[in-house]
Amino acid sequence: MLSPYRVLDLTDDRGHFAGFILAQLGAEVIAVEPPGGQRARHQPPFAGGAADPERSLQHWAYNRGKRSVVLESPAELAELAAGADVLIECGAWPVDLAALRAANPALVTVSLSPFGADGPKAEWLGTDLVLNAAAGEMSLNGYLDRPPVRISAPQVWLNAAAEAACAALLALTDRRSSGLGQHVDVSAQEAMMLTGQGWLAPALCDNPPARRTGGGLELLGMVKFRFVYECLDGHVTLTFLPGVLVGPFTNRVLAWVHGEGHLSDELATVDWTDLLSERPLPEVAELAERTAEGIAAAFAGYTKAELFAMARRDKLLLVPVTTPADVLANEHYAARGFWDEVVVEGAACAETGTDVVRFPGAWAHGSPVGLRALGAPPKLGEHTAAVKAEPRRAQPLPAEPQAPRARPLEGVRVIDFTWVYAGPFATRMLGYYGAEVIRLESQTRPDQVRTSGLSRIFGESGPEISQQWHSINADKLSLQLNLKVPQSRQVVLDLARASDVVINAFSPGVLERVGLGHGDLMAVNPQLIAVSTTLFGHTGPLSAVPGFGNMGAAMGGYYELTGWPDRLPAGPFLAYTDATSPRLTAAMILAALDWRSRSGHGVSLDFSQAEGGVHFLAEAALDQWVNGFGQTRMGNADRWLAPHGVYPCGDPAADRWVAIACETDEQWRTLAGLLGRADLAALPVHERLARQAELDELLTAWTTPQEPAAIHTALQAAGVPAHQVQNSPELVVDPQLLHRDHFHQVPHEVYGHTWAEQYGFRLSRSDGTPQRSGPMWGEHNYEILSGVLGYDDDQITELVIAGVLE
Repeated sequence: MLSPYRVLDLTDDRGHFAGFILAQLGAEVIAVEPPGGQRARHQPPFAGGAADPERSLQHWAYNRGKRSVVLESPAELAELAAGADVLIECGAWPVDLAALRAANPALVTVSLSPFGADGPKAEWLGTDLVLNAAAGEMSLNGYLDRPPVRISAPQVWLNAAAEAACAALLALTDRRSSGLGQHVDVSAQEAMMLTGQGWLAPALCDNPPARRTGGGLELLGMVKFRFVYECLDGHVTLTFLPGVLVGPFTNRVLAWVHGEGHLSDELATVDWTDLLSERPLPEVAELAERTAEGIAAAFAGYTKAELFAMARRDKLLLVPVTTPADVLANEHYAARGFWDEVVVEGAACAETGTDVVRFPGAWAHGSPVGLRALGAPPKLGEHTAAVKAEPRRAQPLPAEPQAPRARPLEGVRVIDFTWVYAGPFATRMLGYYGAEVIRLESQTRPDQVRTSGLSRIFGESGPEISQQWHSINADKLSLQLNLKVPQSRQVVLDLARASDVVINAFSPGVLERVGLGHGDLMAVNPQLIAVSTTLFGHTGPLSAVPGFGNMGAAMGGYYELTGWPDRLPAGPFLAYTDATSPRLTAAMILAALDWRSRSGHGVSLDFSQAEGGVHFLAEAALDQWVNGFGQTRMGNADRWLAPHGVYPCGDPAADRWVAIACETDEQWRTLAGLLGRADLAALPVHERLARQAELDELLTAWTTPQEPAAIHTALQAAGVPAHQVQNSPELVVDPQLLHRDHFHQVPHEVYGHTWAEQYGFRLSRSDGTPQRSGPMWGEHNYEILSGVLGYDDDQITELVIAGVLE
């Protein structure tokens, strides 16, 4: 889809996923490296265990499909950039981006940094652990009687890189009409905040902050819903929640638990569909606790496979907690052709004894065009001579450039059939940057985000009061449509005829049965981009399994990798792959629109959220396949860095913590001096790792009597990465987030104003600031039917009488 474009990738582990995504989407990506190779080449784990810049699994994971070019001077880079379309950098080496853009006005430049290019923390250091603390996601993971915990496989820079790829494509979208490039500024802190899924905003509207519940969800500080349960050979996760959307699934599993003899008749008669609206929260809390005990007793006598087979048979929201080995052996991924099996010379993989390496591959199927399979990771400088010998390439620019648009997607119309987080986060990005997004809703199946969760006014309820709805669906229009009424089909077909993108989150076959599948929609509009985003995709043995992002996280390996080794898997907060998926979905849509602008043809795209999520754990999958090492949860420790932890400030019950991580010996020497332990300053990293428990005790004694903000300020000033662990109360007053206007205030017809969160990137010319709150029920029915579809009053009245409009 992106075959005309050349991307220069100057990043390392702090961004190389961006170039990888663009390579999968078809761009030519050149990894520009210094003579010794980029940083990721020197990071463990290594294939076979011995350090070798050609055998880093971190490098292998995210640099396939790229050409490696070694440059030694700014002049060489300037020459290469003169014919490039995109340049992505992360501060790994000095580069004058302004000069490169001046020489090539069509160049899009993208910079990733820990906290963004400006603001009071612009110069602060950020590691994965430290940025997890700053972004707030960590505050929601783990158990209240222990420190907040990160996902043991680093995630922050992958989330930031995924946003960088989207931002680059938005800038290229603008360039298609204007002919001009621009600069993109990506904040890793802000990008990681999307993984909070709207639950980092409670303090804005006087709600209590969400808290860690160790493999579950806590509602308003009162009700705990447990997701993770032990079974005979491991663990499973069950989406155990009330509500119109999830409640029917909960009712079904509880009927089975009752039949197994582990649930009383009283609890078995509770209807979880309307539990929150029918009973006070203290009563709901007591019911949830007693019911979870029954579920635990019932699951304990079965294996993961037996429980999952039952879930597939009865359509329950239950999946096994998988290890990296389980992920690699999963029959569904194999059936969908997800893996790229590539020969890497000398790999000698533990799983097979051969040089064939199993890499995560295409996370979406497309027709007539899709993602491309990528080959082996490049050797350092493998393509230097060939690239230098090539003539300067011509860029794909408009023949008659137009004045730049305020928002690059102006004129694009998107029909949004999705719900909760994964789809709406993707379409919100399109809306922020100018697309007209029409959200199709139905009172017969209301969005869970509308009916439960964070309230704009604490303690009150109603269909318009969800602050998460206000944010997650900002800059969208609402059309209420009851798809169960046959006459609604023609309305959807008319919308498809008048639109550029239709995206849905329905299980396979649902829309096809009512004549609204991709083929039906593209029959009336051959230029349509038709997208499905589901947990496992529309093909393969698990395609019919319904689910949410917490299930994708469990099946992708995240639960196994989050928490403490002596406890049940905690899992990342709520529906983690609902936060990783949207960036891939948005990037895919933007690439498809670009391809359509050149080919004139539409595209059908089938996105698997679980497969997309596996890419964020690619290193763990490779470590298992190549080395036979099964990564698992390890609290806040790190296999390669020490000290590396989260330490209390005051009484641990106060839940105030600071994250500290030393990436270099110099940082450790500085920290040892501040601790008054010059005798330990010369410890090399292997000795620090061996003495990690001792160092943790030393740091705990040092941090306990201090304020977390004072600690991170002092350590950052001294050049040591650190940050207090922030939850909503800290985030809403974080000076860096205030500077970047992360929680942007937007008008609301009922409440005067509310807030919409921004993404982690800002474009230098194209505005993406949210303008209005998520819509009210059916707020734009008449505007859409009359203005977009041209229906007259009689037609609209007939739809009302037929029950199409609610």
